[in-house]
Amino acid sequence: MRTFSELEMDALTEAFNLSLGEAANTFSAIVREEIELSVPTIEIVSREELTLRLESTQPGGAAERLCRINQHFDAASGFQTDALLLFPEHGSLEIVRRMLGDDTSIEQITELEQDALAEIGNIIINSCMSSLANLFGTEMSGSLPRVQSRTARTLLDDKAATDVILVARIGMTMAAHNLSGFVLFIMDVPSIEHFMDQVSRLFHLPQHGESQPS
Repeated sequence: MRTFSELEMDALTEAFNLSLGEAANTFSAIVREEIELSVPTIEIVSREELTLRLESTQPGGAAERLCRINQHFDAASGFQTDALLLFPEHGSLEIVRRMLGDDTSIEQITELEQDALAEIGNIIINSCMSSLANLFGTEMSGSLPRVQSRTARTLLDDKAATDVILVARIGMTMAAHNLSGFVLFIMDVPSIEHFMDQVSRLFHLPQHGESQPS
C-alpha cells in the first residue's frame, strides 16, 4: 500500500472530525449529558500492531475486556469497511445505565443490556457513516450491529491479518465520567485506496498519481 502525505492525513483527520462530531451529538442525546469530544487521532496500522497497542494502553493489560460493537458497510463508491465502536466493558455498562435510567449496579452484560448496546452502536456508528456518505456524496448500506465482549488480545481475531486498520481514536468525556472510546475502520488495501480517493476529492487534493501544483 502506498504511503499517504501529511496533507492527505490532515484531510482524513478533518473528514473524521466532521463525522465524529455528529456522532458525539447523537451520543450526548442518548446519555442525556453533554459530551466533550477530543480531536480524533488518525493512524493506519496493521492488525498485530493495533492489538499490541490496545493491550499496552488498557489499565488491566491483556486481561482487560472491551465491549465491541461491529457493523459492516458497503459504499457505492467502491470501498467496504467494518466499523467498530469500542469501550472498556465497565464504561459500556455505565452507558447502558444512563440510557436505561437504571441506578442499580450492573456487573455483567445481560441480554437486555446487549440489546441496548447494539442500539447505541447502531445509532452512533450510523451517524458517523451517514455523515461520511453525505460528505462523499455516495450511498452506504450497513449490516445489523453485533455486540461482543473480548480481551484486547482476541479483539480482532476474526479480522484478516492482512487487513489495514484505520484507527480514529476519540476521547469522550461525560461530566461525571472520563470515558475513552475508539472507532476503528477495518479495510483491505483496495478499500482504503478508494476511501482516500473520496477524501482527496472532498478536499480538492491531487488524486494519486497527479502532481501537486507548484
